[in-house]
Amino acid sequence: MEKEILPVGQIDTGLLPGWLPCMPHVLLKLLTMEDAEPVGGCLAAIGSDPALTARVISAWRASGADQRDAPASIAGAITALGTEKVRAIIRNAAIQQVFSPFNNHVAVDLKQHWWRAVLCANLAELLAQQTAYPHPKEARLGGLLSALDPLAQRLSTLKQNGAQAAGQAHIAGSQNDLQPRIAAGLALEWRLHPFLVDALRYYPEAIDQLADTHPLVRIVHLANRLANHLTGMEALPLDAGQLFFGLDTHTLDSLAAAALQSATDTARAFGVEFEAAAHAPAPPAPPSGDRRLYRNALAGIVLPGAESPQDAQVKRDLAREVRDLALIDSVRDLLNQAQGFDAVLTQCAEAAHLLFGLASPLYLVADQAGKLRAYPLPGQDPRAQELVLTAQGGHSLAAASLGKNLPLNSFSEQSGSVLDQQICRLLSSSGVLYLPFAAPGARSALAAFGIERHQLARLEKRRRLLGRFGRACTQALQSGTDSGTRGAEPIRDQLSAMQIQTRRVVHEVNNPLSIMKNYVKLLSLKLEGDAEARNDLRIFNDEIDRIAAIIRSLTNPTAPAASAETGIDINRIVRDLIELTADTLFVPAKISVAMHLADALPRISTQRDKLKQILLNILKNAAEAMPDGGTITVTTRDGVNRDGRPYIAIVIADTGPGLPSAVMAQLFEPVASTKGGDHAGLGLAIVNKLVEEIHASVTCISERSGLTVQLLIPRTIAGG
Repeated sequence: MEKEILPVGQIDTGLLPGWLPCMPHVLLKLLTMEDAEPVGGCLAAIGSDPALTARVISAWRASGADQRDAPASIAGAITALGTEKVRAIIRNAAIQQVFSPFNNHVAVDLKQHWWRAVLCANLAELLAQQTAYPHPKEARLGGLLSALDPLAQRLSTLKQNGAQAAGQAHIAGSQNDLQPRIAAGLALEWRLHPFLVDALRYYPEAIDQLADTHPLVRIVHLANRLANHLTGMEALPLDAGQLFFGLDTHTLDSLAAAALQSATDTARAFGVEFEAAAHAPAPPAPPSGDRRLYRNALAGIVLPGAESPQDAQVKRDLAREVRDLALIDSVRDLLNQAQGFDAVLTQCAEAAHLLFGLASPLYLVADQAGKLRAYPLPGQDPRAQELVLTAQGGHSLAAASLGKNLPLNSFSEQSGSVLDQQICRLLSSSGVLYLPFAAPGARSALAAFGIERHQLARLEKRRRLLGRFGRACTQALQSGTDSGTRGAEPIRDQLSAMQIQTRRVVHEVNNPLSIMKNYVKLLSLKLEGDAEARNDLRIFNDEIDRIAAIIRSLTNPTAPAASAETGIDINRIVRDLIELTADTLFVPAKISVAMHLADALPRISTQRDKLKQILLNILKNAAEAMPDGGTITVTTRDGVNRDGRPYIAIVIADTGPGLPSAVMAQLFEPVASTKGGDHAGLGLAIVNKLVEEIHASVTCISERSGLTVQLLIPRTIAGG
């Protein structure tokens, strides 16, 4: 008896294409495909996943396409939609997959559905070719979409019974028991060709009911039966093969073997892990008159019984890709607000710091003569613009980066020239990372970021995000150049008004600060005989000066960075900060502080205020990690050597709970998680920026006994 097909409007919305789960391995492959990769790879990936295919066809129909243009293959739908819309579908599918409530149960179940879907699609196409059916790609689409029925039924089981009950279920019951027919209902809604709708509607019927139907119905039926055979659910369907197309046992076995090999190659291409069966059981013959599917182990290919480490890693990688896409979208919003070439370059520099913790780059911009000219931002050495190099065919690493349109760094590459070393010195760094912003027909630019060797590992992990960031900046430069100076006058007016207001605020704030300094001076005179009190007032006076310097910088943000001071006593700075913060930060939280300061520590050249700000943030984070009390140990050491350079070390260790590895991986980034305490948030992102500005380095080690932060300051002796 014919099963009822409910209109899509009456189907549970949880089973519509937008909610059917996709294979994480396929989504990860699609998200990590580069723009230059062949379109065929994208087609193959989408066409291997029934849920993703359904999303694409649904979007094609929603676009208002003419019914006469109904695609007979996934390639037709992708061509009709266009690359950008398809990419948006993939991104939305990935986001929903990561945040789906069904993403946490084991991946084995979804792998079984995907594996059977690929087998059905391969078998339907091979059967079409074997039987001279004129539309093999349509047959493949029918085989793939027929897999939506068991997938939708499985999702419905998960929703009704929860993940625990679902974990005990198997792939599918009888295909005839499905209510409603999701695949046929969707095909009807999409207004696909009636023969394809019929194939999805009638393929589960008994073979005596299908003997005289359209070939596509018989092909999809036989493809599903052969897929059942390959997955150990029933014997070889010789009855259907002979009745429908006169196919003998040898031909059916050959078609099944070819489909199995093709599916295995597809699985390997997407990194889908399977275990080889040592002794595959022979498919049993079905009992007479009983057409129920068997739920035996897979024949020839065995799925692991639990989620493998590789599958778990795929989920984590997919989540990371989704996070990176969200970050890039935020960066694009920031860049789109910039008007004009200079404004875009400035925003790109700020975005690079937010995403990767990189200091402001020196830009090299191509001119009309094909030369790269240094383009210093406000606050950078204006004489840098005297640098001019050949963009094409030059010997520098900068020219190679722009020519290959790839990020290159001076630590990993053997090539380079004296010019690259000069750029390093201009950036006050040991190395340089070049990031090209280049596109055909657009004004090219190259960002030269000063980096240190210890930053390489973190940048390498985020290489894909770095490439996406470069492309976002390239697009922004194109838009910024096209927009020219439109809207420049209103922006200048707004900036002028803001500057005036800022000057007024700074003027008003300076008044109470001056009064405070005078009052501190008077107190010092009154307490001339109390050495301890005078020392406290000295610390207080220094902090007032530091506040005043920060406030003054608001009225002159493009002023050159403060130069290093000479004769800085590291131990004294540590003692002052501990004394300054003890009563407000440590005593209320019952935190004890132990100091082990090296004797005869040399006075060095560094930026005192920035060093104090670094240490204050680290101490604050350590205290906030121990709300119920603990111990902070501060140690200074001389004679530390890294990469052949001498440093003075300041080590701050706490006895807090430490940090999970996921937080440690992004500890110094603004996007790092703050769960479990605030000492993994913005404070350490500020630390990372300041550390780079004073040419120091910072590392963290998290253990069960707490977090240890080591700050290495260049041992630049005053006057040395």
